[in-house]
Amino acid sequence: MAGPRQLVSPPAFTDRAFGLLSTVQARYDEPDMHWRNGVTWQDICGLATTTYDPCAVVTGSGVVPLPPAKVANVTTPIFGATPFTVVAEVDCSPVGYSQQEQRARAVDALTRAEPWQVERAFWTGQAAGATSVFPHLAANAAVTDPSISNVQLQCAATPVSGSVVLDIVEGIGRIEQAAANCYNGQITLHIPLILAQDLSDHFLVEPNGAQMKTRTGNLVSLGGGYTGSGPDGTLTPNVAWIYATGPVFAYRSQPETFNFREMLDRSTNTLKTIVERTYVLGYSCCCLLAVPISVGGYSTGLPLSAL
Repeated sequence: MAGPRQLVSPPAFTDRAFGLLSTVQARYDEPDMHWRNGVTWQDICGLATTTYDPCAVVTGSGVVPLPPAKVANVTTPIFGATPFTVVAEVDCSPVGYSQQEQRARAVDALTRAEPWQVERAFWTGQAAGATSVFPHLAANAAVTDPSISNVQLQCAATPVSGSVVLDIVEGIGRIEQAAANCYNGQITLHIPLILAQDLSDHFLVEPNGAQMKTRTGNLVSLGGGYTGSGPDGTLTPNVAWIYATGPVFAYRSQPETFNFREMLDRSTNTLKTIVERTYVLGYSCCCLLAVPISVGGYSTGLPLSAL
């Protein structure tokens, strides 16, 4: 008769590479915790593209024409971002593990799950069943802070090809060009993971250390939690949307848990070890571009077309 199966360790967990958190400007563990109420910042946006001829030209009549008037070509908008919290809960018997071991298991669970949770919240704007995460990606309407009217919480996405679905090569080119026309710096492309192999097959991206970048040097977030939905939240079969933003920053707290008494459900004698972490993510200038991409298939070779 065979003996009992041997108890062994599970396979080691490895983080998925090139997700949203690989692209953010990390502002983790800030000592001033007021950011957890949300943040507001004023940015400098615009290309300062106006050229000016400083030389006066004297015409044959001797009349010196007045130079054109100089106009403002840079804006200083005020943006805001709201907090959201990601959670992991491990339920088990209160015996067999110490409180420290229980917490360590829950922290490990949060570490594994939170990148996907953050990506899903940042794409959809959804937290606890409500649209409360601002700013986010899939949005077709601008939102201002209800208490401070000049603070913009959300941009409305601008589709660079309208509703026309593009192949991956044309789509990346058009959204990068549109971004370059409004922001003269490194942008972030937010791309659902389903398009990752197509990007690679067409040599559109390449790893750069822990980050993925396009051939032009823009950051690429390959989000497993990104749904691929359009600005109105609609999921279209065989179509995945790509969004472009300016640089993204992220505030993040330490993992937080509760004490043993708070976690013990006496009705079922179950220890509910909950660990949570709060985030605030924001982006600003070049806010917000989008393009629908055909999932699979080959382009017909004509502009603004895909099978």
